[in-house]
Amino acid sequence: MSPDEFVAYQRQLRFRYQKWDSFVEGKLRLLPESLVLSAAEHDRIVHMAERLASILRRIEQQIKRRPDLLERLGIPATVREWIQQEATSDWQLARYDFFPTPDGRWQVCEFNEDVPGGFNEIISANRLLQFCHPNLRFVDRFAEALLAAVPAPGKIALMYATGYAEDLQHMVVLQQLLRERGQESVLCSPRHLHKTWRGFTVCGEQVVAGIRFYPGEWFGLLENQHAWRHAVRTWRMLNPLTRLITQSKAIFALWEENGVVDSHDLEFLRELAPATYEASRYSESGGDWSSLETQRQGWVLKQNFGRMGDNVVMGGLVSDAQWTAALNDVRRRPQDWIIQRCFEVAPVNFSNGAQYPALGAYLINGRFVGYYSRVAPAPFHTHQAIFVPTVIDDR
Repeated sequence: MSPDEFVAYQRQLRFRYQKWDSFVEGKLRLLPESLVLSAAEHDRIVHMAERLASILRRIEQQIKRRPDLLERLGIPATVREWIQQEATSDWQLARYDFFPTPDGRWQVCEFNEDVPGGFNEIISANRLLQFCHPNLRFVDRFAEALLAAVPAPGKIALMYATGYAEDLQHMVVLQQLLRERGQESVLCSPRHLHKTWRGFTVCGEQVVAGIRFYPGEWFGLLENQHAWRHAVRTWRMLNPLTRLITQSKAIFALWEENGVVDSHDLEFLRELAPATYEASRYSESGGDWSSLETQRQGWVLKQNFGRMGDNVVMGGLVSDAQWTAALNDVRRRPQDWIIQRCFEVAPVNFSNGAQYPALGAYLINGRFVGYYSRVAPAPFHTHQAIFVPTVIDDR
């Protein structure tokens, strides 16, 4: 894009598609360039993402029947109880981030199954950028697939963490989509849900279903737990709280338990994901804490429910003192942490230098609907990561 086109694009993103966090800490988090996939590579990503979604749904059903495994995921006790009572639901909105490796493989190190972000960018990319991608293709099925999955009659509760504008922007975009098809919605917090003899209300409005952009592990802190005890059994919600099972980073260790997945699926998961250990069982699994101290470059520490890079410590990106302090934190509360093998990410060259990409594959009800990809100057993505559109070259 030319400089003028890039400025116009930024303005459209902010005011038409509500991307209010284009600038983070005073720096622009957009690129005037794109990631280009071959058709074969695109097909490969779609296949891996959809197979992952299918496997993860089966894992959920196995672990819901195992209270001992649910507890090891780090899910709060109240929410664990609700998950076990929650009806089975295929209503899913997920994003799996694929990292390219120098040897041509793709790796996934966590799943965004609970409240995955990026709605603004995925909806806007094709509509705003197709003009500067002649002969290249966007995948733009997000809005269509989401609306098809939402119950058409009745008001929808759009629930988010009301203290965060970056969460509100996602809900406002969904509200616009629903309004375009003539359907009303209510912006609210999960705290606003009430049980009545007719069903459920928020802010005095009757609602037939909810779309959740509020972390599931926080639900045990809500004051209206009476309403939620009823809602988890009968009220339709995207995403259901059961998605916390696969949101927890400990799932990468628990699928090694006997009976959780079959041998064929386990082989696929091992090819795609790095070796992961529960910190509380690291010694039992043959791990050596002293080697963690001295070989930090090969390891990553992650809290089970850290988000956007919070409470993730990559050994290769910190000092010895920082690594030792992080290990001490893990030892104090090992039930909240996992220890994961680090893998190398292949950089991609852009006009501003080498960047490390995460190719985000979005799925609705287990089917691929589009990309939300980001890059960063280090192989570690936080809220400061830079959005980059993804296009496919079919030639």
